[in-house]
Amino acid sequence: MQLTWLEDFVELARTRSFSRAAENRFVTHPAFGRRIRALEEWVGASLVERQQPVSLTPAGLLFLDAAIHTLDVLNATRAQVQDTAYRQDNTLRIATGRTLANTFFPDWYESVNRRYGPFSASITTSGAQEAIKHLSAGDVDLVVSYSSPATRLLLDPRQFETMALEREVLVPVSAPDAQGRPKFRISVSGNAPTPWLAYSTSLTLRGVLARHLSELPRKLALQTVFQADSYESILEMAKRGTGLAWLPQRLIQDDWKQGKLMIVGDASMRVSFDICLCRLRGSNNAIADKIWNGLLADIGQSGGPVG
Repeated sequence: MQLTWLEDFVELARTRSFSRAAENRFVTHPAFGRRIRALEEWVGASLVERQQPVSLTPAGLLFLDAAIHTLDVLNATRAQVQDTAYRQDNTLRIATGRTLANTFFPDWYESVNRRYGPFSASITTSGAQEAIKHLSAGDVDLVVSYSSPATRLLLDPRQFETMALEREVLVPVSAPDAQGRPKFRISVSGNAPTPWLAYSTSLTLRGVLARHLSELPRKLALQTVFQADSYESILEMAKRGTGLAWLPQRLIQDDWKQGKLMIVGDASMRVSFDICLCRLRGSNNAIADKIWNGLLADIGQSGGPVG
């Protein structure tokens, strides 16, 4: 019995037509008919009533369930085997955020390839909490994420290892007005509030920014006019002049150079934090070990984060 016979039979049961099923299976009508007869000979019973439209015999109806189940099991197992083989090469499964995947990962990937040898990467993007869950379950080998109080709480040092890769900065930005000046400026308490594009609770950097603002000597007058769970969405609204936003410097760099956004406020309004690499303790991925140990050595030599 051949696997293609089962696939042919399922297609015939779906279309109820020998000619349509043969066309969908990219074989001639006579060849398709011969394969169905070969399957019936293997089963030892007639499976179809050859009429228009084609119908299944009682044996055919019984066998259809078995054929579908067999194909599902075999295809799922094949995918699992292929995935296992795929992961046994030098491919690293890395989870990161959507913004980091665009602004940080490409340069970091090229840098690591140059220093420690080429490797393939399979990237999954999600929020930090979901990424850490994938890491804990062994679904990914590494996580690249922004460091925040929330992520540090999730990363139990008994279970995870972490290292700082680079520093990032949240900068307050505004679109320019018609005169080329910032449309929005940072107001302190007592003044008219500044329209503010805020982070949803699911974003890693919400806690980082909230802590920084709460520790300022004077409370800022900010009025939320827009909130989103996407840094890119907030970036777009900032460029449209909807309000003031604190955004990662890497994310706004091109728009700042092109004059679409202006950095406002003094240095005290900027927030520095780490981009971190995380992995499970005791992981045994050879390429991940090579990269991890190489990065640690670089940190030791430079005395600071590596890029």
